[in-house]
Amino acid sequence: MSEFLQALPDGRVFVDYGPTSMVITARRAGAPCPELAEAAFPLIQSSLEEIAQALPILRQYPKDGDFSALEGLPRVMAEAVLSTGEPTLTPMAAVAGAVADAVADWIFARGADLVAVNNGGDVALRLAEGQQLRMGILPDLDGGGISRIVTLRAEDGVGGVCTSGQGGRSLTRGVASAVTVFSRRCALADACATHIANCSYIDSPRVRVCPAGELEPDSDIAELTVVAAVAPLTGEEKARAAAQAMAEAARQHGRGNLLWCAADIQGFRMQWPEERFPEA
Repeated sequence: MSEFLQALPDGRVFVDYGPTSMVITARRAGAPCPELAEAAFPLIQSSLEEIAQALPILRQYPKDGDFSALEGLPRVMAEAVLSTGEPTLTPMAAVAGAVADAVADWIFARGADLVAVNNGGDVALRLAEGQQLRMGILPDLDGGGISRIVTLRAEDGVGGVCTSGQGGRSLTRGVASAVTVFSRRCALADACATHIANCSYIDSPRVRVCPAGELEPDSDIAELTVVAAVAPLTGEEKARAAAQAMAEAARQHGRGNLLWCAADIQGFRMQWPEERFPEA
């Protein structure tokens, strides 16, 4: 096994390569298929190389970049953010989800009937007919337990589950502790979770903002304002932030970009559509 791969006791495979920290679950008829997960490693390498070559374009906003010549994963990333209609998202908002999709597709096409590719919290799912998977929803990316568990079945059509918010790997422009999105593809879920979490921003003396470049000088959104810290919010502020996020979730649902969304603002929780996925 490569130095970048680690077999886990339950049959999953952990990949630690460059910016990728990924846990791959591959099963067939209930039995783990770690050999399929391991065999996907060259695809991860080539995917990251493909993205690196297109970085100058992928770091541009839709109004500034010409995405028409992009191919492969860079094109998938661009199409995901363009589908949201949000001008402040660069294609990098879908990078983790796009790579997870590519790996999940590759493994599923080779005979696994249940695939979950967790790319740093952005999860691509592939479930064959009759398969189901239980998934926990995090209410707070900074810590804390799972707020609920849902059962996803093949017929639900969920191919990606992504979460964005305060305390995550990337900068956020909102105050949400966590926004979780279920979509048909992980790249779409990645872009939508980032965008909807951004929409939770409220103007408050309890919210400290700064240019993204002050926190990450090399950020692709360096000149945009991001939320640096959030003190305890009032009940009204939490409800307003959550309502803004849910309004955008409804709009993205109307555009065909998401199936379900849940938002948590310091313990204040909302979801949309309300009864889409029952708790396990």
